[in-house]
Amino acid sequence: MGESFNSAETIREYLLGRVSDEATLEGLEELLFTDEEFCSRVALAEDELVNDYALGYLDERDAAAFKATLEGNAERRFKLELTRALREKALVLRAKSKQEAKEVTPSLLASLGAFFRRPGYAVAFAVLLVALLAAAVFIFRGRNADELAELRSIYGRERPTETRVYGFGYAPLAQLRGETEERDRGRLRRIENGLIEEAEKSPSARTRHALGVFDLTQRRYDDAIKELESASKLDDRDARIHNDLGAAYFELAKNGAKEKRLEALGRALEEFTRATELDGDSTEELFNRALALQELGLSHRAKESWTLYLRKDSSSPWAEEARRNLARLDDARAGLKTDEKTLNEQVLRDFLDAYRERDEVRAGKIHDETKGLLRGATVPLQLSRRYLAAKLGRDAAAAKESLDALAFIGDFERERHSDFFFLNSPTSTRTPARTRPNGSCGPKTSSTRDSASCSTTARTS
Repeated sequence: MGESFNSAETIREYLLGRVSDEATLEGLEELLFTDEEFCSRVALAEDELVNDYALGYLDERDAAAFKATLEGNAERRFKLELTRALREKALVLRAKSKQEAKEVTPSLLASLGAFFRRPGYAVAFAVLLVALLAAAVFIFRGRNADELAELRSIYGRERPTETRVYGFGYAPLAQLRGETEERDRGRLRRIENGLIEEAEKSPSARTRHALGVFDLTQRRYDDAIKELESASKLDDRDARIHNDLGAAYFELAKNGAKEKRLEALGRALEEFTRATELDGDSTEELFNRALALQELGLSHRAKESWTLYLRKDSSSPWAEEARRNLARLDDARAGLKTDEKTLNEQVLRDFLDAYRERDEVRAGKIHDETKGLLRGATVPLQLSRRYLAAKLGRDAAAAKESLDALAFIGDFERERHSDFFFLNSPTSTRTPARTRPNGSCGPKTSSTRDSASCSTTARTS
């Protein structure tokens, strides 16, 4: 692609505003954005056009085309005015040199005068000076020509998003909204106007992406998503666009309507995943994907993502944030385990209280509500653990109570649900004849049972 756009003729046609093919325009602008050597070639070609126009060397067609480009190009108008001023200066110097030629004593000034007395040399000097000044202007403006570079400098102290925006360096997350915008309002307004003008004049993935990033930093998330989705449609294989689109969705989920939070987080995760598929070496996408997984509550996958990120980046300030997020996940997991243990203990206490009070309805209800949880609060599992702990601790009363409670659950399941699973529980090691508290068959029921109904076939584990 680069070779077809690199020809002097193509560059000249582009500078004269005569390239109408959209693909060619996008290719040229992409090279201007990414290829420094190509940018220098275009700048020199533009200088030559300016000089030829100022000196009247362009034919009528080219001169008309060049003049039409001046209206919307302030920098080119400046170069033209500078060239004309230098040309006038050269003519003045030439006239002055004629006067100085009358002096007999040779000197350095006289030699310079002799140089400028020659029109060809004077014009050549003017062209050289214009080229040098234009190069200086190009280099100076090159530092700020990329509005995104200036935007990055504004947010070099505090970043406006929790996520990583492509190309932005590390900065602590801004705590106060509006402080940076207030301080740099004039610069931001100028950057925005430049980005809008460029996007309208030359709509492309690059210009839409840049405008979307600006909207993202200004917390205009809906506008950012609109621009970045447009950029993605123009170039679906640019990982940078997908990363920043995901960042816009993530920030919308954190700051927008609660009812759309999960949908926005899902879209953010999709875009970050797509970005990592396109560019697995970039750390921005990995960092943001881990954030999205963490925000979605997928702790295990989030830990894996943070660990993967730290393998690629272990020493930057971003890595420190990754470690803090990883520590939060570990703390949350520990807290969840503590809460789960407390809940399980409370469930078992409630069940045993109901069992001891012979409240079959309440005991059965607690069992029914927890029996689907194969881990954690399910009563039979907790009773089995209680039985084993009692046997190891030589607490015969607790061991017997645990077995009797398990037998009650087995009878309850058989009578209510015709389910023999709990009757055949391998944890039960009751004796052939069992008795329940207070000489009853466990919690009282609506029917009267005799002693025969209280016996079961012996089961062994």
